Formats: sequence, C-alpha cells, structure tokens
Amino acid sequence: MSSHPATRRAWATARAAIALAGIVGLGLIRPALPHLSGSLTSPITTNEVEQVAACVAWVLAACLVAILLVRAIRSVTPTAGRVPGVLPTRAPPNTGPTGGRARPSYVLTIAAPLGEGRAPPPASTLQGAAEVVPVESDIPAISISVLGPLAIDGLLGRIKRAATHELLAYLAFHPKGGSRDELIEAIWPAQDPKRTRPRFWQSVTEARKALGDAWVHHGERYELDRAKVRVDLDDLDRLLAASSDDTSHDPAALENALALWRGEPLEGSDYLWAEGEVRVLHATLVDLLERVGRSRLAREDARGALQMADQAIALDGLHESSWRLALQAEHALGLRESITRRYDELTRSLDEQLGLEPARETRLVYRQLLGQT
Repeated sequence: MSSHPATRRAWATARAAIALAGIVGLGLIRPALPHLSGSLTSPITTNEVEQVAACVAWVLAACLVAILLVRAIRSVTPTAGRVPGVLPTRAPPNTGPTGGRARPSYVLTIAAPLGEGRAPPPASTLQGAAEVVPVESDIPAISISVLGPLAIDGLLGRIKRAATHELLAYLAFHPKGGSRDELIEAIWPAQDPKRTRPRFWQSVTEARKALGDAWVHHGERYELDRAKVRVDLDDLDRLLAASSDDTSHDPAALENALALWRGEPLEGSDYLWAEGEVRVLHATLVDLLERVGRSRLAREDARGALQMADQAIALDGLHESSWRLALQAEHALGLRESITRRYDELTRSLDEQLGLEPARETRLVYRQLLGQT
C-alpha cells in the first residue's frame, strides 16, 4: 500500500465504511435466541444446537467487525502530533529525568504565518531568502522524524519490534553511529548481555531488511547513511546554520526550522538515553521561538511576534528574552496596560521561583516602552 498520508486515509475511510456496513448487515440478520428445553434431562435437539451455533457465530462476527471499525476510525482520525507546525495541547506524561524535573508542556500553537494570517511561503518565494528547501528529486525516500512522536516512513519492510524503533531513533540522534556495546547499553541499560545480545541481533536484522543499503555496518559499528535517510534533526541543523548569522538574517530558514516541530521530541516514548537530548532540543526550541518572534517583529508582524513570545514563555517561564520580546510586541500593538501586567507577572514569577528581580536589560526595556527615560 502507498505510504502517502492521503492514500492511507482513503483506505482507512473505505475500511471504516465497510465495517459500518457489516454492522448494519449483522443487525438485519440477527438470529433469534435459542429456545432450550426446560428440563436438564431432556435431550438437546438438532434444531437447538443449530440455534446456539448461529448465535455464537453472530456474536463473534459482531466483535470482529467492531474491532475493524475501531481500528479504521483511529487511522482516519488525525492526531495533533502529526500536523506539521502544530504543538499538541495535551501535556505529556511526567517522564522527566530522575532529578524530578518534569518535561515541558507543549501548548497548542500553530507555526504562525509570515504576514497576516497566511502560512509561510516556500523559501524560494521570500525576497532575499536563501534556498533552504531541497529539490524534490534529492529528498531520500526513507525519513526519520524525532521532533515530535517518532515517525519512520518509506521503509522497505515493516518494523515490528519496539527495540528496532528505538535503535533507529538512537542512530538518528547520533550521526556518527554507535558500537554494538554502546547500542546495547543505551537500549537495554544494565541488563544481562546474554539476554540482550540476541535481542540486539534480531533488531539489527530487522533494521537491515527495512533500510536496505541505507543501513551501514562497519565491523561492530552501526550507523545510518544520511545521504539515503532524511532525518529532521539534520534539516534543523542545516536551517539553524543558515540563520545563525544575525547580519544575514534569513526569515525563511527560521520559519522552516520552526515548522519541523510536531510536538515534544520523541513524544510518547520513554527512552532513558534520550532525556538529555530532549532537554537540549527543548532549549533549542525556546531560543528558536524567540528568534522567529523577533524576525516577525522586524517585519512589522507584531501579532505573530507576540504569539511566538507567548509560546516560548509557556515552555520556559524564566526565559527573560522572550518576556522582553512580548513586551515589545505588545508595545507595537498599542497594548500599554498589557505591558504593565506582563512585567508585573514576570517580576512576581522571578521573585517566587528564584528570589530575583528582572534583569537590568528587561527593566530598561520596560521603562523605555512606557516612556520613562
């Protein structure tokens, strides 16, 4: 079956319609309940046996059709984590590191548009923007996305083992790959090698069949051929590098980098080795949101800038540069009272959590915006 999302949804819709029709049909041919003899000693007639068998068969068929209907409906219904540029509204489970700090909550936010209410155009249509979108023919067929729930597409074969998914996720985070022992320790930490090595070889075999020549094996070291596997982390690094020089300011690269996020990195997984990686990406996202907001503010899109600032603050309430961006965006929108309320909120939050007052730069911005030189 085609891996295109529209094709998968069409097939799922067709299966749902067939299952629904099956339920209606079963309702029309529902057999009558069997009428058994009142005495336990009376012999069971052939007619009674046939009635009981018909009822059992009908119940089993109804259960099977119901299961198929539920699965088809789940396939049709989109999830927030799969929509490009949208961060899910529900907070992820508290699966933070053992230090007790929970992972950040990802609030519903659409990657806000360039200009007024429109999705960002391709990089090639932005005046003065670098060409950041690869040519279609150069895009590898296999892709691994970790900036959200783990998504692996374009494989040559189906992957059934959870350990194989985790193996590919680990290699997506580590361009230089890993040795056999490193991979085993990451996926099965502190477990008996006699038990974990057979599992590792099973996952390696499954991954090799699914990736083909995109799976690279040198001795006891394994990695992904990044020329044949597209990893969203590689796209993120490339786009951030294209916009790293503030003097060259590339709004398209920043917007495209933000659009890569589909939710919390590796949302729904509990990979122990990924805790540090997720924290780094969290900080990267907060910084990126502020940069996108400042880019929009420079293009006189104050409302879009405020949206980015609010999202960054929701992810990290102590990121003062995002608070300054919010103050400046509200000033551009003429929201003088909001500026005062927001500054008071920041002051109260810093005092309660850290026993500090806003930084000198924040105080200066606040006074300048209110005209208090």
